[in-house]
Amino acid sequence: MEQVNKIQINNGELPSPERLPAEVDKPKFWENTSFLFVAMGILTMTAMIGTYFVAQEYNDPIIVIGSVSLVAGITILIGGMAIKTVEQLAAANQMKTEFVSIASHQLRTPLSIIKWYVEFLSKKEKQLNLTPEQIGYLKTISDSNQRMIRLVNDLLDISRIESGRIQIHPEKINLVELSQNIIKENQPLADKGNIKISLKSESEIPLLLIDPKRVSMVIENLLSNALKYINKDSGGTVSVEISEQKDKVLFSISDNGVGIPEKDKKKIFKKFFRAGNTMKSQTSGTGLGLFIAKAVIESHKGSIWFVSKEGEGTTFYFTLPIRSKGFEG
Repeated sequence: MEQVNKIQINNGELPSPERLPAEVDKPKFWENTSFLFVAMGILTMTAMIGTYFVAQEYNDPIIVIGSVSLVAGITILIGGMAIKTVEQLAAANQMKTEFVSIASHQLRTPLSIIKWYVEFLSKKEKQLNLTPEQIGYLKTISDSNQRMIRLVNDLLDISRIESGRIQIHPEKINLVELSQNIIKENQPLADKGNIKISLKSESEIPLLLIDPKRVSMVIENLLSNALKYINKDSGGTVSVEISEQKDKVLFSISDNGVGIPEKDKKKIFKKFFRAGNTMKSQTSGTGLGLFIAKAVIESHKGSIWFVSKEGEGTTFYFTLPIRSKGFEG
């Protein structure tokens, strides 16, 4: 009950996302494999213009035909190389995705067995003949096994996302209640770091048609990141706010943590990426959480972004449509 009282729920006006600079990672045009085909188009146009000037300069049809044939041959050669490169990249990516999926599935069984045996040995009646040191070993095994299970689950999600098979099972959910439950689960960690968590929401937030498991994963990731990278010296605070914005619900979570360096902002939603200053905090992490969070929110037809200043803190935002149709998966 003490933990419940620490969650402050207030009604009040919340910031509109339209008034905030949305720092979203936009993929660069030349990072896409289709750039090769755009380059091919430019080359073809250049060849056509060059052929035109050759035809204007020389009246001999043999020269014109020869120049056109040469340009066509070069274009076909480069086009073939481009297509082969794209096919190789696609095949390598498919093999990588399949390998991750198969490996992750194969790891789940032994990890589940380890978890079951550790839980069995952790029962009080089974620990009567164990020394405190041995009980400590069991806890270490359990914690390490849980980290491995989370990593395997993340890799499976990555595999589904990359193959376009991310599954969404929507239910009518109260986002405020969902957030409250997640905050309660993380309250012991906040208490340990002397961090204050507050939750502010409008009086009535409509029910959302969302996948509670997937969206919980997003909120859990954003909250755990805020708690891990908080600035404890200046008094840690994490503020969660939920409001209705026309035909969508806006969720935001702010902290006074280490912030995100300017040079890292465009990479923050990429796989396996961790900002340089977070590495100095010596906190564990795979760099997969935000990549998965972005995919989950976008699969719900929502959007996610952030505002951050290094050394002062970060605010992550995401929106979910009130009426959700056409889920992917």
